[in-house]
Amino acid sequence: MFELGIISDEISDDFERSCRLISEWGMRHVELRTMWDKNILALSEAELEAVAASLEAHRLSVTAIASPVFKSPLDGKPREIEGDFQLAGYESFEAQLELIRKAAILCERFGTDKIRIFSFWREPWTRELVAEVAGKLLEAAGLARDLGVVLVVENEPVCCVGTGQELGELFAEMQGQGSAEALEHIAMLWDPGNARHAGETTPYPDGYEELSSGRIVHVHLKDAIIDGIGNRTLVPLGQGEIDYVGQFRRLQRDGYRGVLVLEPHYYPEGLSQEEAALRCVEGAREVLERAFAS
Repeated sequence: MFELGIISDEISDDFERSCRLISEWGMRHVELRTMWDKNILALSEAELEAVAASLEAHRLSVTAIASPVFKSPLDGKPREIEGDFQLAGYESFEAQLELIRKAAILCERFGTDKIRIFSFWREPWTRELVAEVAGKLLEAAGLARDLGVVLVVENEPVCCVGTGQELGELFAEMQGQGSAEALEHIAMLWDPGNARHAGETTPYPDGYEELSSGRIVHVHLKDAIIDGIGNRTLVPLGQGEIDYVGQFRRLQRDGYRGVLVLEPHYYPEGLSQEEAALRCVEGAREVLERAFAS
């Protein structure tokens, strides 16, 4: 059965408290995104030391650096857009590459080789767009090769690649453009919940079938119900529309060996953030048990 992890700020902005709760809830894996109202790439040396101390105290391993790299304009020109976790002042492609360099240092420090990235702010999906995005991400992959890290591209509704179909098309284009050496340093981060939000009716099995399963090295988990006019209600895993039982079984058959990382974005009225996160952990465990009960 797969192991679960969670992005720390889904529990609390207090990183030490998140780590303590992750450990108390019986998990061993955490992903680093924001803490103390700061992006992981913007922490001071003293704050990074505090992160390391909490990880060591609670014996947690880091699944990835959940960076905001390429939540940025494709043309490098600043623009107003609604998107979370972006870093202001890094709009140019060169500045985004500098963020990869910073993230690679954190990878070495915290014992992971994975940097989560995106695919630039969303624009109309055309063959020309796919080719341009692929070219830029391959250039970034060349840098990742030099730095000894792997870039994992997450499908995200506000970015060019939102669905499984789009993620599959992007990687097919990169396969055609890129060198074998660069391609070893860029892979897929599959988020079925994001694919559903981006308009893919059945992320599993249909969206997943568009992916080259061997290129999936990281998975994020969230679940939702979407009504007839497109309004999304986020719910714990197993209570929404996505067939996670089938998805987990297929990931196992296809040889996925990574951690399943919760990113539920679940903040219901009447529950604290910590209580909501625990409910999501419990839901994910129930789905895993159903998937692999036999």
